[in-house]
Formats: sequence, structure tokens, C-alpha cells
Amino acid sequence: MKRGGFTLPEMLVALAISGVLMLGAAKFLPLLQIGNLRILLTFQLHEELQLMMSTLEKSVRRAGYCHGKCQGEGLQTIGEKNACLLVRWDENSNGRWEGPGNDNSDYYGFRLRDGNLEAQRGVQSCDSGGWEKMNDPDSIVISDFRVLKQARQIRLLLGGYARRFPQLPLTVERWITAENL
Repeated sequence: MKRGGFTLPEMLVALAISGVLMLGAAKFLPLLQIGNLRILLTFQLHEELQLMMSTLEKSVRRAGYCHGKCQGEGLQTIGEKNACLLVRWDENSNGRWEGPGNDNSDYYGFRLRDGNLEAQRGVQSCDSGGWEKMNDPDSIVISDFRVLKQARQIRLLLGGYARRFPQLPLTVERWITAENL
């Protein structure tokens, strides 16, 4: 009577082949994980830059709005490479721009400082304190923020990289028509 099953040599050959395949997979897995991490961090960086860009774009579109007779410019770029943006608009439509000392100030600022994009309400200068970071400095570094004004066309450029992968920078750029300038 003949019994079914594998012989000892067949089992040893199957184990040897399985071992070689497992070693190959073990070498490939870390590369796959690093690739997935890069893709995830690049996606997160893109989403963060797009979110910050949307905030900047909305502010530039509002800049200069006044439901009355406001004094001064609605949009200013300041600093080296125009890395600071000051905007004002009549948020409550009362016909004037509430100054920096007011709780409902119509003055807003955005600046690049120490790898962070910062924002502040009620600001008249890029040198003041109390600015808030718009990005998480532990995960994202903002390396570039520029504003270029050409008549009513405003070019916003925002660049950065994931802290863990500085070799994969990303830049987002938008051209906006400033409707109230």
C-alpha cells in the first residue's frame, strides 16, 4: 500500500526555496516602507501647502476692500524677496479699516521666519512679536514664501519640504487678480 505525502528531500528543497524567497522579501520590505513613507509625507506636504496657499489667496482677494473711504494701501510686500505680506480689508463693512490696536482689527500679516509661515491679525509691521505658525515645524519646513505684485496681478509662491525628507521639496504657485486694489 502506497502512502501520499512529501519525502524528506522534497521537504528540504521546499524549505530552502521558501527561505530564499523570504530573504528576498525581507530585503525588499524596508525599501517598500520607505517608499510609502515618502509618498505619504509628500502628500501631506502638498495638502499643507495647498491649505496655507488657500488662506493666502483669500486674504489677497479681500485686500483693499472698503465699504467707504479707507486710507492707505490694501496690500504691501516687505522684506528681502518680498517674504512678508501685509493686507487690510474692511471685514465688517463699516467704511473704515480698524487699526492694529482694535480687537476687530482689519490688518493682517503673513511672513516667512525660521522655516515657518506665520500669520497675525492686528499687525502693522513684519518685525513685531506674537505671530502664530501656520505649519507644524516638527513635520514641515517652509523654505520659500514670495509675493510679487504686478498691477492687479499678485503672484504667490510657497515652497517647503517634509523635515524627514528634505531632498523632496515641493513648491505651490498661484496668480491671483486682486479685485479691490
